[in-house]
Amino acid sequence: MRNRIYILVLLLISLGVRAQTRVDYFLMEAGKSRMRQDWSQAMMLYRHALDVNPNSPEALYQLGRMSFYIHEDSIGEKYMHRAIAIDSINTSYMESLAAIYLRTNRAEQALPLLEKMSTLEPRRTDVLSHLATYYGETGRLEDAVKTLDRWETLEGKIPQLSYEKYTLYNQMGDSVRAFNELEALCNEFPSDMTHRVRMGYQYQLHGNMKVASRIYDEVRNSEPHNPQLQIAMMAYYDALGQKECADAMRDSMMFDVQADKSLRYALLQNYIQSLANDAKSDSLVADRFDRLFELDSTDVEIMDIYASWLTYFDKPDSVICPVMQRILRVAPDNEMATQWLLQYFARKQEFASLEEICRRGTNYHPENLAYHYFLGMTFSELGKEQDALDAWQKGLKLRNPQTSPTLISNVFTASGDMYFKMNRMRESFCAYDSALVYNKDNILALNNYAYFLSLRQENLDKAEQMSFRTIKAEPDNVTYLDTYAWILFMRGEYAEASHYMDRVVSPDSTENALLADSSISSAVLEHAADIAWFNGDTGRACYLWELAVKRGDDDVTATLRKKSRKRRYFKK
Repeated sequence: MRNRIYILVLLLISLGVRAQTRVDYFLMEAGKSRMRQDWSQAMMLYRHALDVNPNSPEALYQLGRMSFYIHEDSIGEKYMHRAIAIDSINTSYMESLAAIYLRTNRAEQALPLLEKMSTLEPRRTDVLSHLATYYGETGRLEDAVKTLDRWETLEGKIPQLSYEKYTLYNQMGDSVRAFNELEALCNEFPSDMTHRVRMGYQYQLHGNMKVASRIYDEVRNSEPHNPQLQIAMMAYYDALGQKECADAMRDSMMFDVQADKSLRYALLQNYIQSLANDAKSDSLVADRFDRLFELDSTDVEIMDIYASWLTYFDKPDSVICPVMQRILRVAPDNEMATQWLLQYFARKQEFASLEEICRRGTNYHPENLAYHYFLGMTFSELGKEQDALDAWQKGLKLRNPQTSPTLISNVFTASGDMYFKMNRMRESFCAYDSALVYNKDNILALNNYAYFLSLRQENLDKAEQMSFRTIKAEPDNVTYLDTYAWILFMRGEYAEASHYMDRVVSPDSTENALLADSSISSAVLEHAADIAWFNGDTGRACYLWELAVKRGDDDVTATLRKKSRKRRYFKK
């Protein structure tokens, strides 16, 4: 009997070993598949491991991780919780799940895992840090303090932790422990006057100005130029209502050549904000910046602050422009100044200056398509057609992956317009097609593409569909209505064309009104006349042809003049 039992036990052990060997094999092969990024194969192998041993914590854990990776979060959580329940001391499993919870703003679910980890691995300060943060954010301030105490027990007195506890004590309204914490910090680091200044400031906050002054005097005797002391003294004088002393302290820091620049910038911003409702703010701020420029004429950050203030308060362009130009003399790659000047020169239509600023942008920021776009538009205005195309093509090649599809579409639209102007039809229509790939709702591309197709009497069905989308988007746009009416005319749908054209050139409009309307060009009047002619209204057609010639725009053609003179329709 005993022999039978012994053999059975050996058999069960043998089966268990063989099963574990199979599990280990599947886990190993799954790991190889993960390294090859063959995720489906890896998941299949982990499931095979579970088929052999449903309680394999490693298989459960890895399936959980991969489920999160493919955004099956609820399944991933179940797998990981099972793995942790089976291997309840494996902090790696807990850490992974806690990290997922923290990353997805579910700190309350991470908390039990972090607390258990802090028990299993009490020297993990990163875990203590997460716990202290969570306790503090959820109002468990006493627990946060205790957690920071555990951290200090491990690593000794650390100023950062002391200040965190000091802040927590103040939140709890426990001024005694707040004072004690600062006192302990001062005793631990007696040579660091920063802590003494903070102690003085704590007394100041509680209205004990005499003790605060005494502490500040002690620090001044030791470190008269301590920046923390100067800031505290500025607040001290301000609290006493001694504005002149506070201003003098601020200025002594701001104009100290040895001052930390970040402090100078902060003081400057504070000073500007204090003048928000001051009628003399313009002259005071300008004087302040002049003095700072004298101190350091190459400090771009100061110039940026000044430029930002000028633009925020809508100061005149004539004041802002010299500041932006000054910035570029010191920092020629400054994008803020470059972009402001680009818009300024574009508004002023100062094309020589606009070309220079765009070239600067393309040199220093070649990946920014906007500079190439505006450079091409500048060339277009100057009649440099091939230069414009070259600028746009170069920009499209150099653009970065984050470039706005809308901007890319606009560049292709401009290219399509230019190609058509140069009578390069195939390239023009290809450019429009590309524009609509990047922005299928680019109204300008839809309109111009449709109009140019109609002029060539090509693919009028496609032209009509594109043009109809433009008037659906902007039903009162004269240009788009004119295009749609003209396409209908080219398709022989004269009555329908007249319906839309009457919304552009109303039969009730007087001659003076039509001539004064800048949106109605000679070409639009000619279209309206042609449509009227084919609808049998020959009198109106002759009247509109004459008016189109009288308007005298650049698009008055010989054919239009012939129609007006002969008082009948002629095909172009």
